[in-house]
Amino acid sequence: MIPLSSCTTTPESSRRQSLSIRAQSGVRTLVAKNWHIDDDCRHIDYPAINIVERPKHGRLEIVHEPLFPKLDGKASKCETIKVNGVVGYYTSDPGYTGSDRLVIRSPYEEGKTEEGVLSVKVVK
Repeated sequence: MIPLSSCTTTPESSRRQSLSIRAQSGVRTLVAKNWHIDDDCRHIDYPAINIVERPKHGRLEIVHEPLFPKLDGKASKCETIKVNGVVGYYTSDPGYTGSDRLVIRSPYEEGKTEEGVLSVKVVK
């Protein structure tokens, strides 16, 4: 799941969310995470996080690593168990301060995608 704040629904197969985040100049900052687990909190596979628009004043790194999933309902029991997932990190160019933007896309249900638009305010 891309941890985003506002959501715009587009066609039934996709949705778009926007988020504003703060990042310290030159510091690696978590901007997205996704996982695919079964009802027993076991890893199924690594879902894709695709970069639609790269940041202009930094870089976006996508890595596989253990994470704590954020879930609702019955699946919330998995929140205390580290599972294998996909994580996105943003790092600004060294010394850069100002605005940056990136867009990522990831599946969130069978046959559906979520596009995340991240506006980044880079500070010293």
